[in-house]
Amino acid sequence: MKYRINGQILFDTDSGSLGLAGFPEESLAISNPSKRLLLLLIAHHGEQVSRELIFRKVWDDYGMVSSNNNLNQCVSKLRRVLKTLGIDDEVIITVPKVGFMLANNITLEADETVITPPQSVAVEQDEVRAVPRRAAGRRLRCGVALGVLLLLVICVGIWLIYRNSAVRQERLIGEVNNCKVFLSAPRAAMHGNTQQVNDMLAYINAHPQQCRNDEYLLLLSSNQVGTYIKGVSRLFILKCRVAREYRVEVCHSQKE
Repeated sequence: MKYRINGQILFDTDSGSLGLAGFPEESLAISNPSKRLLLLLIAHHGEQVSRELIFRKVWDDYGMVSSNNNLNQCVSKLRRVLKTLGIDDEVIITVPKVGFMLANNITLEADETVITPPQSVAVEQDEVRAVPRRAAGRRLRCGVALGVLLLLVICVGIWLIYRNSAVRQERLIGEVNNCKVFLSAPRAAMHGNTQQVNDMLAYINAHPQQCRNDEYLLLLSSNQVGTYIKGVSRLFILKCRVAREYRVEVCHSQKE
């Protein structure tokens, strides 16, 4: 929206500028509060506008801090710009103890005669057609991003499952000749291996070991160390002792 003030000054509300009609390149920009103040005074042309209404419409409704100092600065700036553009009369009148008003002798005209060139119409039509394309592009990018994120979550989940299955656990599987026997094996191998555990205990029983109170036997089952016989896992037998003075458990292999 544009207003002509006294037929010579053009107030462009869209760009927030004041300038001489016919010389848009020489327009002077004003602040948003100053623009809102001038619009409010134009809407109440020739009427007194209270400071309270100005504070609310210019600052408070926009989440800004209103004060007499801010209001006086905006009025001074508008008066200075209007005077610079050639209006010597007082355009904004101070109403003591009330507020301000736009002088009644100032003429105002709404200027809406904006001619749109043919090329501008074509550009606008192209922009209208481009909106759905841009929206579709945004949806496509969002879909790709969500797909990548979902794939990443699946990969992380598979990795966690594999990692948890590969983590070794220890559990007590029995006692032979006063030696407690623990088995250390991957978590996935801890289930459904009763026969293998019985075979291990039978082997330990056939080769008895002597354990003190702070000692125990630890069996390490591993398929990662290759053997010459296909399908056979390798079992390591260790005797461990709790070295309480060092807060460690010391293990060494058993000799038959």
